[in-house]
Amino acid sequence: MGKTSRVVVCGMAGVGKTAILEQLIFGNITPSTESYPTIEDIYVANVETERGTREKMRLYDTAGLPPLSGPNASSNAFQQQQQQQLAKQLLGLTEGYVLIYDPAKPESFECLLPLKRDIDKNRDKKEVATIVLANRIRVFNSSFTGSGNETPPPANLTAAATLNKANTWALKEHIKHFEVNAMERASLLEPFVYLATKLNPPQNKSSFPQLSMVRKSISNRPEAAQ
Repeated sequence: MGKTSRVVVCGMAGVGKTAILEQLIFGNITPSTESYPTIEDIYVANVETERGTREKMRLYDTAGLPPLSGPNASSNAFQQQQQQQLAKQLLGLTEGYVLIYDPAKPESFECLLPLKRDIDKNRDKKEVATIVLANRIRVFNSSFTGSGNETPPPANLTAAATLNKANTWALKEHIKHFEVNAMERASLLEPFVYLATKLNPPQNKSSFPQLSMVRKSISNRPEAAQ
C-alpha cells in the first residue's frame, strides 16, 4: 500500500451517494435505513486492485447537486454553479471522481453533464480517473415479463432510456459506466476495484539493468582488451 488516492463523489441530491459509500465500507445499509442530506463528509477505504494489491482511498462525499430542470431550474442552475466550485477547488488535490445518478430520474443524469465538462476544463493536463455509477435504488414492477402485448411500466421505460443515453455518453467520454444497487454490496465492488486499479497503475521497471548491459558490452570490445 503506497499513496492515499483522493476521490470526490458527486451527483444530484437523493441519488444514493452516501448510501453507496456506507454500504461499500460498512455494509450496514438496508431499505429501512434513514437517510439525511449530506453537507460534506469523508470516508477512508482500503480497496483491492485487479492486481491483488490493497490501496487506500479517501472518498469525499459532497452535497447533492440540485436538478437543472423543473420549476426552479434558473435558481437551481445558479446553485449548481456554486457547488461546482468545490470540484474546482479540489482538482489540485484530487486524483479521481465518482459520478452517480439514478436512472429513474433523468434529471439526475443531466446534472452530470456540466459537471464533467467543468472537471475536464479545469484539470489542465492532470490525469483524473472518473467512473459513472447508475444507482438503481428504486424497485421497479417485477411482474413485468416483456412478453406478448404487455406494456412496460413507465418507470422501467424511463430508466431504460436514461441508461441507454448514459452508456452512449460514457463511451463518447471514454469513461467506465457501471450499473449498481446501493442495497447490494456485491454490486459495488467491481467499480471501486476498477477505480483503485486506475488510480494506482503498476510502476515502470527501472532502466538500470539496461544501463549495466551497455557498460558490459563496452568493456568487452576488442580495443578494450588491448
